[in-house]
Amino acid sequence: MDLSAFVPGIYPRSEALVQATRDLDRGRTTQEAVDEQAARDLDALLRAQEQAGVDLLADGMLAWHDLFRPLVEASAGLELGPLTRFLDTNTFYRAAHAAGDAPRLERALDERYVPRLPGPRLVTLPSPFAFAVASGVPQRELAEGVLKPQLDALADVDLVVLAEPFLARASDPDVNGLGEALAALAGGPPLALQVTFGDAGPLLDRLAELPVDGLGIDFYATSLEAVPERLDKLVLAGVVDGRGSLLE
Repeated sequence: MDLSAFVPGIYPRSEALVQATRDLDRGRTTQEAVDEQAARDLDALLRAQEQAGVDLLADGMLAWHDLFRPLVEASAGLELGPLTRFLDTNTFYRAAHAAGDAPRLERALDERYVPRLPGPRLVTLPSPFAFAVASGVPQRELAEGVLKPQLDALADVDLVVLAEPFLARASDPDVNGLGEALAALAGGPPLALQVTFGDAGPLLDRLAELPVDGLGIDFYATSLEAVPERLDKLVLAGVVDGRGSLLE
């Protein structure tokens, strides 16, 4: 069995970076100062990953306010909406909504949001289903108009993790629609759908048929016995309980 380790998703910001972003919001510092602190946070995160011996480096999404906002701000046809509670946690994201024509990425995210790293790396983006939940826009439109152009702009990426925090909790998730959206993302770097914050067991037989290279499974909520035999995909095993603040 080949095993590897990595830390996709949004990494906790340092207290110094949190303070810097608050000061920027209140006009007490500059964007340059915030960027310098973010660079220090990134350097510390990279050192920690290298010391731990992870196989694919992650940038921690330190410049992302939430999983969706940079993509929304870079797209025509989408507008930011109200603060919305993220599941049953004490964190929030800016919900989005359609504004005019079908969404279209006007400019790919630059190195502030997707920095180049000194080694094999992964990038985290929202899955089409999660993006649809957060915006009310159909999955296929978001995949074709926003996510696919962003994927095409990525260079030297070994894995793209599509973060999916809502699917396992949905009462009747549109897995077929997700499959069509994921098919529209084909032709670029390898993709893994990371199903977090819930029991993926009832969906795994259907998820195993999706056009992705890997599946992320939250094993704090999903029984190992629920994983289909002969699953021919990379398995991203969620082995850290992300439901509390102690870890941060």
